[in-house]
Amino acid sequence: MQDEPLARESLNAQAYSRLCRDLKAGRYEPGEKLKLRQIAEAMGISPTPVREALARLISEQALEQTGHHSVRVPLMTPERFAEVRDLRLMLEGEAAARAAERATPDDVKRLEAVHEHMAVARDAGDAAASRLDSEVFHMEVYALAGRPVLLRIIEGLWLQCGPLMNALQTHPIGKPRKQHPHQAVLRGLRRNDAAMARQGIEEEVQRTAAPILAYLAERAAASTEIAAKARVVA
Repeated sequence: MQDEPLARESLNAQAYSRLCRDLKAGRYEPGEKLKLRQIAEAMGISPTPVREALARLISEQALEQTGHHSVRVPLMTPERFAEVRDLRLMLEGEAAARAAERATPDDVKRLEAVHEHMAVARDAGDAAASRLDSEVFHMEVYALAGRPVLLRIIEGLWLQCGPLMNALQTHPIGKPRKQHPHQAVLRGLRRNDAAMARQGIEEEVQRTAAPILAYLAERAAASTEIAAKARVVA
């Protein structure tokens, strides 16, 4: 799919938004270098707004600078990912609890539609669309909390996890024990039950993080083994 050129207004914000979208969608792999001019050409803009968007993402730890002109997606260790997971459990659970206190029937109806759309995409085998719908569901829930600073922090954590989403192709998420955790979130919102909404989100975070953590642990073990063999040969 070819990217459409961006409009001239608010180019910095638009470049930042598109890079965030691509990171969360898993378009870039951990360790991959981002080429400034290549990105700018794909967006149809000059390098300056892209450079500023990259600098903002570096400050948010979604990207890292490895040289004077080199930017890459950070390599995630099992330890760092576990820390991100723990922060997500705490912050996203709190946001869901706050959302349950404020949710209206119209809010619940809108979120039910998002979840149903996600389920259709999942059953059709469209993993990318399913992940996108899941992100929309979560961010709309957290936005209901009315805590913009909290929402911004959560979005930053999702940016760090996005490049690892492709790991789910080889380490798929297990099926829910009874029903999808989103259903518990929806019940909590419908009943204005903060504890139920929090529990549903926490279950979802644990469920999606487990296979990625397993993938990272396997990769770390393989790297250690390769390094050990190299030392023996040397």
